[in-house]
Order: sequence, then structure tokens, then C-alpha cells
Amino acid sequence: MKRHLLLIPVLITYLGTARAQTAEESSCVGCHLEQDPPFSTPAEQFVQDIHGGAGFGCHDCHGGDPEAWDYDEAKDPAAGFIGAPSERQIVELCGKCHNNPDLMRRYNPNLPTDQTAKYWTSGHGNSLRQGNHEVAQCASCHGAHGIKRSTDPGSPVYHANVAATCAPCHADERLMAKFKLPSNTVHQYVGSVHGIALLERGDVAAPTCNNCHGNHGAAPPEVGSIQEVCGVCHINNQTLFNASKMFDVFSEQGLHGCVVCHTAHDIQHLGDDVISVSADGVCGLCHTTGDAGALQAENMLAVLDSLSLSLEQAASSLHEADNRGLEVEELHLDLQTANTSLVQTRTMVHTFDAQLMSEEAEPGLKLAAQIVQSAQQLLHEFRMRKIGLGIATVLISFLALVLYLYIRTLD
Repeated sequence: MKRHLLLIPVLITYLGTARAQTAEESSCVGCHLEQDPPFSTPAEQFVQDIHGGAGFGCHDCHGGDPEAWDYDEAKDPAAGFIGAPSERQIVELCGKCHNNPDLMRRYNPNLPTDQTAKYWTSGHGNSLRQGNHEVAQCASCHGAHGIKRSTDPGSPVYHANVAATCAPCHADERLMAKFKLPSNTVHQYVGSVHGIALLERGDVAAPTCNNCHGNHGAAPPEVGSIQEVCGVCHINNQTLFNASKMFDVFSEQGLHGCVVCHTAHDIQHLGDDVISVSADGVCGLCHTTGDAGALQAENMLAVLDSLSLSLEQAASSLHEADNRGLEVEELHLDLQTANTSLVQTRTMVHTFDAQLMSEEAEPGLKLAAQIVQSAQQLLHEFRMRKIGLGIATVLISFLALVLYLYIRTLD
């Protein structure tokens, strides 16, 4: 209880009493609200800004004297007025507060205080340090005067909005050509399995740009191991790949793990037929027909084809039994288990070992065969009952006819 009571002053400061300065309290707000857009826009937006709500004023970033109503006095350089800060000044101004643990603890103890340090290690920060001003800095992503929490759906850094926030730069052909980067990455992401899951289906567990590239320390993936990045979500695939013989081969040739087969941004659901050296296969990127890798790929594909065919036969048998009105609920549960075996066997592709895949598929193959056998037995019994019923019906009909004729003779 005492510990909770100690948090009350922090919560009051963080949640409640502070508000944005009004036009009467700040000459900056009052003067700008009297202007036409775009000069009035910053003051209008700042009312909804998280910093304005916390009690900060225009002068905390721009300098000047917010109590002076004379234009020259309010914007006197002697009062620290800097006007619109440069890109580099923006990073330093944000860092003035966000690098201060004591200050940040008063407003949001959960926010890290190393964002600026990370930024200067990123591709964006390094480029800005070298004098290139066409790079992203704090305001490029978070906004300037209407900044919202990252958990607010209206924030440009809200999870589902990140791709659209990166797009103005990373979809700009001229700008990307300057940095020798592709300009279609955002377009590819939007059409990928990750983009469709997040942007169309609303699956917030799906990754967006910063999940792979980082936030303030955004850097090209080549600085680390890509499979480690993918492994944050796809941990089983990463574990299998790291233990496979291809891990060392890829490392020796400088190939970046997952993207060799799956690409980087345009990731799609892959069918089993990609495990080949054909035109539609990914194995042909490195292997040719007849070599050891191609033969291994053929064996791997054979395992998947065999299991898939067995599951199709099991599903077909159950479908026929369902249509006959037979009780096969338990067999359907067995089929779900067998389908899980197919998923697990497909995951084993990352071992690049047909034998290991075969061992993983074996339980699914046996279960599928049992399902087919059980379903066929039920169908056989159904047919036998149907034949028996037909014979009984004929006999009963014959006896009824004989009885009818006999009764007529008595009459």
C-alpha cells in the first residue's frame, strides 16, 4: 500500500492537471491563432499535442519569451529564440528532455531515454551527421506540433500507420535513387503476407517496418543476422535453420538467411512446389538439375507430396462418410492432428534434410492411413446394412404378397 501511495504524485503529474497554454497565457499561441494557415496550424495542433497536455509551451522548443506581446521582444534571440529548428536541432531539442531520466520519470517512466543515442547510430542519423538534410529525424515520424502517443490510432507511429509514415521517403524514387535504395519496398510490404495480415485483416501481431528495422536505431539489416530478426517471431524456423548444414554454407557465401528463399519485403505464402530447381522453385537459385542439392530437394518434396496425398485421401473418405450421415466426429479430430503433422513437416524444410522430414511425417502418414481404413470400414458396414435392408424389404414384400393371395383364397 505504501508503495502505491508513493506513485500518486507521479500519476497526478502524468495524467491530470497539466494542460496546453491558452492564447491569453502565451503570446505565441495568441499571435499564431490570429494568423491564417499555415501560421495558425501549429497553435491549433499543439492544443492536442501530448507535450502541450503535459504543460510544455512553445518556448520550450522554439525559445523566445511567451509573456511578451511585442513581436521583436517575443522573438528576441537574447531570449533564446531560434524559430524553426533545423533537422539536427530537432534531434537535440527532443533529446534535451527525452535523454533526461529524471525528467522522463515524472511524465512517463516507461519511456526509454536512449532514443537520441540510438538515432545517431542509425542510417538516418549517420546521414544527417554527414550534412544530408533529406533524412528522417524525430518530427519526420512523430510529427511536430500534434504529437500523439504511439498507442493512439491517430499517431503516425501507431503500429498500423508505420508503413504509411515510412512511405513518403522510401517510396520516393528521386530520394531513394540518391541513397541507392529501392523505392518499391513499401509497395512490396503492403502486398506481402505481413502487410495483408496487418493492414487488411487487422492482425496487430503481424510485423511492420520498425519490427524488423528498428525504431530510433533503424539500420540496414546487413549489420546483423537477418535470421535472428525473423526468428523473433519464427523461432522454430530459425532454430532449425541455425542447426542445418545450410547455415554454414550461407554464412561462408555472405548470404543473408531467410531472404534468399523468402525475399525481404515481398514475402508470400509459398507452396510445396518451390522446393525444386524448376522455374518456379527457389532451390534453382543455387542448385542445378542432378546435383546433390537438387536430389535432396526432390526427396524433400516427395515427403511432402506423400503426406499431402494421404491427407487428401483421408479427407475424401471422411467427406463421403459425412454425406452418408455416419458418425465420424472422432475421425475428424484425428484428421486435424494429421494436418498438424503436415505443418510441422513443412517447418522441417528448414533442416534441408529429407530424412528428418520423413521422420517428422511418419506419424501423420500412419494416422491418415488409419483414418482412411476406419472410414472405409464404416462405409463398408453402411453398404452391408443397406444391402441387408434391401433383401429384408424384398422378403417382407414377398411374404406380404403371399399372405394377401392366401387370404383371397380363403375368401
